[in-house]
Amino acid sequence: MLGFWPLPGPAWASGPDLSFDRDIRPILSENCFHCHGPDEKERKAKLRLDTKDGILADLGGYFAVKPGDPQESELFARISSDDPDEQMPPPDSNRNLSPREIALLKEWIAGGAKWADHWTFQPIVRPEVKDNKIHPIDFLVEKRLETEKFKPTPRADRETLIRRLSLDLTGLPPTLEQIDAFLADDKPGAWERLVDRTLASPAYGERMAWDWLAAARYADTNGYQGDRERSMWPWRDWVVKAFNQNLPYDEFSIWQLAGDLLPGATHEQILATGFNRNHMINGEGGRIAEENRVEYVFDMTETMGTLWMGLTLNCARCHDHKFDPLRQRDYYQLFAIFNQTPV
Repeated sequence: MLGFWPLPGPAWASGPDLSFDRDIRPILSENCFHCHGPDEKERKAKLRLDTKDGILADLGGYFAVKPGDPQESELFARISSDDPDEQMPPPDSNRNLSPREIALLKEWIAGGAKWADHWTFQPIVRPEVKDNKIHPIDFLVEKRLETEKFKPTPRADRETLIRRLSLDLTGLPPTLEQIDAFLADDKPGAWERLVDRTLASPAYGERMAWDWLAAARYADTNGYQGDRERSMWPWRDWVVKAFNQNLPYDEFSIWQLAGDLLPGATHEQILATGFNRNHMINGEGGRIAEENRVEYVFDMTETMGTLWMGLTLNCARCHDHKFDPLRQRDYYQLFAIFNQTPV
C-alpha cells in the first residue's frame, strides 16, 4: 500500500473546485452571521444568511442572493458598494471583505449559489473506485497525486514498512525479532500476516485509545487546585479492551453514554459509563457545591457534543451559536439529559 499523508489543497479555489464549506461559508460566517445569523436577538432587518432558505428568500421582489445572477443579488451589490450608507459589512463594524473574497462570492453566485449544510450533517459518501485491481486507498491516493501533479515516491523497503506499521498501530517501534521474522517471511501474504499480528497485539488498543481518552477528558486526578487522585483507570482499561476486541461502534457509543440504563446491564456496560465521570471536581472548602455540579454537567454535555456530534456546543451555553446551527434552547435540551448527576 502506498504511504499516505494529507495533501494540502489550494488556499483559494475557483471554477468547479469552488467549495461552499471551504471557500464561501467562512466568509459569510466571519463577516455576515453576526448580524444576519442564528441569533434572533442580534439579527438585523430580519435577514438570515446562515440558512439556504434565508439567503435565497424572496425579500419582496428582490433577493439577497439570486442564483446565477450576481447583478440581481443584493448581497453582491452591498459588498461591492463604495457608498458607506449601503456598504456591507458597515464601515464601523471592524469587518471588511478583501477583493478576493468579493470575487469568490460573485463567482459562487454566478455558478448557481450551491449551498451545503453544516459539514457534520453531511452524509458520508463512499468515493467511487473504478480500478478493482489495486487497493481502493492506493487508487484514491494516486488519483489525488495526479490531480496535484505529484509523483508517488518509490515503494518503501521492508524494514521501513514494518517500522511505519508498528508506529502507526501500536506507537512502538518493532523489536529486532519482529523485524527479522518479517524479513525472513518470503511467502505470499507476508504483509497481510504482519498486519494481522500487529492488530492482535495488546499495544494496538493502547495506541488507538490515546485520542479517545484525551477528547473524553480522561484523568486519574480531580483537577483544580487540590487535584486529588481518583480511580478512572478501570474505564481507561475498558476503552483499551474495546479497541482490542473491535467492539462495534454502536455498542461502544451506547455503553459509554447509557450502559447502566440497558436492561440487565452487565458489569462491563456499567463500567463503560465511566465516560460520564471524567470531568473536574472542585473539592475546595469555599466552593459552592451546586455551582460545581452544574459546571460538571456543562462539561458532560459539551464533551458528548464534541465526540459524537462533531460540534462545538460551548458557545450555545450563553447564546444561540454564532456559526453552527445550534440554538441556546438546543443546548439546554441536551443539558437536561445529563442534569441528573450528583457530584
